[in-house]
Amino acid sequence: MMTLIEQLAAFELKTVSFDGVQQSYREAGQGQHLVLLHGISSGSGSWVKQLQGLSHHFHVLAWDAPGYGQSDRLATTQPSAEDYAKRLKAMLDALGIEKMILVGHSLGAMQAAAFTALYPESVEALVIANVAQGYKGFDAQKQQEVFAKRPKMLQELGASGMAQSRGPHLVAHASADALALIENVMQNIRLEGFTDASYLLVYDAIQSYLIPQQQHVHVIKGMSDGITPPQDIQTLADQFQLGQCNEIGDAGHLSYLDQAEQFNQILLSLQKA
Repeated sequence: MMTLIEQLAAFELKTVSFDGVQQSYREAGQGQHLVLLHGISSGSGSWVKQLQGLSHHFHVLAWDAPGYGQSDRLATTQPSAEDYAKRLKAMLDALGIEKMILVGHSLGAMQAAAFTALYPESVEALVIANVAQGYKGFDAQKQQEVFAKRPKMLQELGASGMAQSRGPHLVAHASADALALIENVMQNIRLEGFTDASYLLVYDAIQSYLIPQQQHVHVIKGMSDGITPPQDIQTLADQFQLGQCNEIGDAGHLSYLDQAEQFNQILLSLQKA
C-alpha cells in the first residue's frame, strides 16, 4: 500500500504568477471549485486525502499560504486576515475561478472568513474547521508569548524537530504514515511565512469577519482536538448562531487527515445537485 507521501506525489506543486508575486498550489479533478486553506503549521500537501478522495466530485485546489511552500510572502509583516484574503482573490482571479466552496482549517478558517466578508458573491459555502480564533484583544504579554512561540520553535528545532515535537499533538491517530506526512509538509514551512502567520494569529480574530446568523457557514470540530478544543468551537458557533456544528469523533486538530472520510462526507453534502 502506498504511503501518504507517495500518494501526494500524484499532485504536483504548481505555481502561478500575478501582480509581481508567485503563488504555489496543488489541484485535482474538475467541476465545482473546492478551495482549501491550511493552518499555521501546515501546507498544501496536508490535504492529500481531499485531493485524492474528492477530485471525482470537485475541482479541488489547495494553496500554500503566502510565505509557505513556493508562495511569496505578503508585502506587509503585520498582516490581517484581509491581506491573506486579497492574495487568495488575486490567485483565484489569475486561475479563472469565480465561485467556490471555501474551506479554512485552523488559522486558515480566519483567512477564509475574511475572504467571505470581502467577496461574499464568490463563496457558495464557507466551511470553518478546527478554528484558530485569534488573540486580538488579549493582554500584551500573552500576545507576545504566542507570537514568539512558533518561529522560536522552528529556529531552535528545525522543521524535522518541530514536526517530531508537534506532530503527535495534531492527530488522534499518530500513525507512522500520518506523522511522516506531517514532517514532509512541515519541511516547506519558511520562517518568514511562519512569522507573518504568527502575527496574524496574535493580532487578528475570526470574530471580526463573521456575521450573526450568517448563511451557508458550516462548522467542524474534532472531538479529540486538544489545540482548538471542541467546546471553544461550539462557543463560537453559538455566539454567531451559525447553526449545527459538525462533530467528527476521534479526530484531533488535523481532522481532515485523521478522519478524512467523515470530513470529506461533510464537503460532499455541499456539492451542487
